Amino acid sequence: MAMHDEIREQQMKLKGRSFKEKLGYFWDYYKIHTFVVLLILIVVGSFIWDIATTKEEAFSATLLNAYGGEGQESFQADFAEYAGIDTDAYSCYIDATSTFSHKMTSEVDLAVFQRTIAMAQTGGLDVIAGDLMPFTHIAGTGMFLDLKDVLTEEEYARYEPYFYYIDGALLEDDSEETYEADGSAGFDDENIDHTNPSSMEKPIPVGIFLTDSEKLQKYSCYTISGETPVLGFIFSSAHLDTAKQFLHFLTEP
Repeated sequence: MAMHDEIREQQMKLKGRSFKEKLGYFWDYYKIHTFVVLLILIVVGSFIWDIATTKEEAFSATLLNAYGGEGQESFQADFAEYAGIDTDAYSCYIDATSTFSHKMTSEVDLAVFQRTIAMAQTGGLDVIAGDLMPFTHIAGTGMFLDLKDVLTEEEYARYEPYFYYIDGALLEDDSEETYEADGSAGFDDENIDHTNPSSMEKPIPVGIFLTDSEKLQKYSCYTISGETPVLGFIFSSAHLDTAKQFLHFLTEP
């Protein structure tokens, strides 16, 4: 039966019936169609809403083992103001809640590590900071930029006393004995002095110790562990200038 003939037949069935009867007939005959249409409208509407409300990313940082969840919102707001980020149009995200043990003894550790690496590899992360051994574990994957390629001469001179180094010779050694199962080079020896470049064959500065950072204390980051965190710039950072502003923010009084 042609569509217009079917429509005409349905109209004849409803002829002379009351509004209530017509409404009941419509519901019985078209309820499945109605549900399908509503579902499509909801899905399409949700998709349009997500596109309309998703903010372009201006900056993203992860502070591993900071235990600073209580101050995270004010941390983000204060840095956004410092960096001139319009948070109505752009996102400024600082994760101060993620925890990670470099020994990865739990599923949570593995999940945090994989998420962090995935974000870094896809350009969704600009900065990682963490206490010494977790930072070292990630540094072994070659994730951080050489500070010689990031900092100006003035900045280099200012931060050099606080540099964290890795040995490039280990990164270049692709033997199975050197690399661990997760792809990080064997930097997890706690006897390595990452502040002493003279002890390394090819020292590369990839991190900065955030010594006595008043900002971290203000936002209750790293106050529980009492460790001095190290900050590094991700190789795929799309907002390197803002990442450097973040370093300045954390190291200024």
